[in-house]
Amino acid sequence: QARNLWPSAGEAKPTTQAAEIARVRSVVEGRPGSPYRGRELYMQRCAACHKLFHKGGQIGPNLTHYQRNDLDTLLPGILDPSREIREGFEQMHVQTRDGRLLSGFLTDRTDKLLILRGIDGSDTVVEQSQVESTYVSPRSLMPEGLLAGLTDQQLRDFFAYLRIGQPIRN
Repeated sequence: QARNLWPSAGEAKPTTQAAEIARVRSVVEGRPGSPYRGRELYMQRCAACHKLFHKGGQIGPNLTHYQRNDLDTLLPGILDPSREIREGFEQMHVQTRDGRLLSGFLTDRTDKLLILRGIDGSDTVVEQSQVESTYVSPRSLMPEGLLAGLTDQQLRDFFAYLRIGQPIRN
């Protein structure tokens, strides 16, 4: 039944992801970028969902202590976000016996209750007796194509900011 509700879930991705990862790596490793200009790009494209150095949203993982200097980890996470979804950030879909369709992050599950957190931060509590089915999506909420349209210099700037170890001052 979940496949009927979410038909595109689990679809295969084109192999162009590997080529794009290699291209961006080459650009980023080619010349240095400006973390000051990169901060603006980060704020526009990532900060609504991700916190870095105490700034940003809480929908996605906090990136401050993430392996941001390791391009082998960082590039696939950005360019192919559904490849590996961090634990606790998988999107769960719940069909209830009364016909409601709910989705969010599973924050708690007991024998009696299931608690989903929506992207707006609000929690929805569902009694387990009211759950007809659950389905964990293989697709990340993080959209693909976040770096689309950036020039090579903008890519270098973006990653210069993302990879710094300490917050920068104005």
